[in-house]
Amino acid sequence: MSFYPRNHSSSDRQAGFSLIEVLIGLVLSGLLMSMVAMVLGQSVTNNEVVRSSAGLSSRLFTLRRILHRDLQNIVPGRMVGAGATGLTFESSHSITIENSGPVVVSWDFSSEMVRRIEKSPDLEFENSQLLMRGLKSWRLEFLDIDKNVWISLSQQRAKGVSDRSTVKAFRLRLNFEDGKEVMLLERIPYAQE
Repeated sequence: MSFYPRNHSSSDRQAGFSLIEVLIGLVLSGLLMSMVAMVLGQSVTNNEVVRSSAGLSSRLFTLRRILHRDLQNIVPGRMVGAGATGLTFESSHSITIENSGPVVVSWDFSSEMVRRIEKSPDLEFENSQLLMRGLKSWRLEFLDIDKNVWISLSQQRAKGVSDRSTVKAFRLRLNFEDGKEVMLLERIPYAQE
C-alpha cells in the first residue's frame, strides 16, 4: 500500500462555495426577483386599467342604446322637458313591461349618478335603473331647427311661450370623476320643447 500525501487546500475549495460567492448569488437573485416583481406589478396594473376601460365602455354602450331607444320611440307631439336634474319625456319604449303603452321616462343626472326612471300612471308602476356612477357634471344643448344652432338648456328654458321652436336633436356632455368626458348626440323625432 502506498500513501499519497493529500493536499488539504485543494479539497477544501471544492467542498463548497465561499462566502463571497454566496453573497454575490444572493444579490443577483434579489435583483432578478425585484425585476420580475416589477414586471408582474405592471402587468396587473395594466390588466386592471383594461378591465376598467372595458367596463366603462360596456356601461356607456348600454346607456347610449337605452337612450337611443327611448328617443326613437318618443310619443309624437309630446314635449321634451328638461330641468335642473335631467330630461323627461313620454316614450313607448319600456324596459319593465313590453308593449305597455307610453311611459314617462326620466333621465336623472343628479347625485353623481346617471339613472333612468320609467313610470306608467295607467299601470301604476315605477322602475329605476342606475346606469353609471361617478358623474361630476353634465351639460345639455338643443339643436334649434329654426336657427340651426346649438342652444343651452337655460336658453331653451328661457324662451317665451310664443317663442317656442322645434328642436331637432340634443347634445349631452357627461364629465366623470376620472376625467373622462363623453358626448352623446341624439336626434329627437317629432319632439317639441
